[in-house]
Amino acid sequence: MKSAGYGSPVEWHQDWAFYPHTNDDVLATGIYLDDCDLDNGPLMVLPGTHRGPTCDHHADGRFCGAMNPADCDLDFAKAVPLMGPAGSMTIHHVRLVHGSALNRSNRQRRLLLHEYTAADAWPLLGVANFDEFNGRMVLGEPTIEPRVVPAPVRMPLPPADHQGSIYENQRGAGRRFFETFEERRVG
Repeated sequence: MKSAGYGSPVEWHQDWAFYPHTNDDVLATGIYLDDCDLDNGPLMVLPGTHRGPTCDHHADGRFCGAMNPADCDLDFAKAVPLMGPAGSMTIHHVRLVHGSALNRSNRQRRLLLHEYTAADAWPLLGVANFDEFNGRMVLGEPTIEPRVVPAPVRMPLPPADHQGSIYENQRGAGRRFFETFEERRVG
């Protein structure tokens, strides 16, 4: 959620950094609950980055859920904003680099996110409750044989100092992209 006038940015990140699995057949869907344009902080993606490495999402030795843009060999000027009227849907791969800027408008920007995995994609941090894990299955058959494929993985450990939502995790991030981005736009 990004409240009108001050909804915080979400720094560049890959969802994969938060929850790596045994394979990367994992995606996220987003449904805009409000109209979304450049002013109210759309989801921004860097096309093709889902085929690249998993970037470091740590600061001062702890997971922070954000990439340091100075340490990445990425051209953030190629970011594509995903905009549309309420009801529009976004779909992105778990390794795609994405983020969103501050909401500078007088309108809310709410986005309902769901993550989906293949039935044989098991979280590397473990399954706490097997029945609950299988109970979330939308399609397919439960399996106790995870498919393991080579994929670049970095574990989200040690945990963030402010473990919780992505906003809380990113409080520990050092250098921020969207703060300087906003300063460049205003200045």
